Amino acid sequence: MRKDLMIKKPVIIIGCPRSGTSLLFTILSTSKHLWSLYRESNDIWENFYRFTGKEFKNEVLTGEDLSEESKGFLLKEFHKYSFNNYYTGYFLRECLSKNSLLRPLSMLITEANLLYKNLLIKEYRLVEKTPKNCFRISFINKLFRDCKFIFLKRDGRSNIHSLIEGWKLNGKYIRMKDPAVKLNIKGYDGKDWNFVMPPGWENHTNKSLEKVCAFQWISSNKAAIEGLKEIEEKRKYTISYEDLSNNTYSVIKELCDFIEIPFSGQLRNISYKPPDVNYVSRPQKEKWKKNAALIEKIYPQIEPVMKELGYPSP
Repeated sequence: MRKDLMIKKPVIIIGCPRSGTSLLFTILSTSKHLWSLYRESNDIWENFYRFTGKEFKNEVLTGEDLSEESKGFLLKEFHKYSFNNYYTGYFLRECLSKNSLLRPLSMLITEANLLYKNLLIKEYRLVEKTPKNCFRISFINKLFRDCKFIFLKRDGRSNIHSLIEGWKLNGKYIRMKDPAVKLNIKGYDGKDWNFVMPPGWENHTNKSLEKVCAFQWISSNKAAIEGLKEIEEKRKYTISYEDLSNNTYSVIKELCDFIEIPFSGQLRNISYKPPDVNYVSRPQKEKWKKNAALIEKIYPQIEPVMKELGYPSP
């Protein structure tokens, strides 16, 4: 990567898994003013652990975990794998990456894109998303000093219901295959841990599934709230899943003003009629009531964070 090439003012989307981060990421990735991986950056973060030799225990990374050497490594990774064409990104994600026989073609496209950027692009902006970044805010702030954080919040009852649904789809949302700490989660018959691994996840391997999901929701949101306290106001923005779903056009229009990109072209068009993205079952209002008995059990546990996020008591 050339020394004069810079990723400037990247947009970092954070939020609990199943809070709408994939929808927002998909919408923003259509903008010609934002480069994107067009997928979650999990492999880049796994490469970081391999590069540094750091042992993975949970999702937390702080500024102390980032050296100049590892910063250079991560910047090169994001630079290499980010594109500026929605259809190319979709093709790489849905077709090439899922077929090992097509891997040489994927590598060829990636290298051609890298050559183009190195020769012709001096600076550009990036949109990055993975829910695990809730636990890495100080780390990311050190990596990208001028980044803007977009925090997605969602009513805990609906969010936890969606997490429960996702856990029951064995294999779709795996975070760690067959962890050393064996799982005995009531309501879940799999052996793999799903979604995020907050600090203390090992203490929830014998809990009920609804308690595990409540723990993930509480931990993700508390980490985001605490981490964002250290970020200046002009670099952070909060959106609710409910507003994003019900008022997509106006929410994205206002967000574009905040992140300083035009609300135009494909981005504007997709905001008129947003796609269904990464859903387990069809979205519908108060779907959590299908799991009402389970949600009511854990509501006292999530109520303090619900209030902190601005959701009224039922």
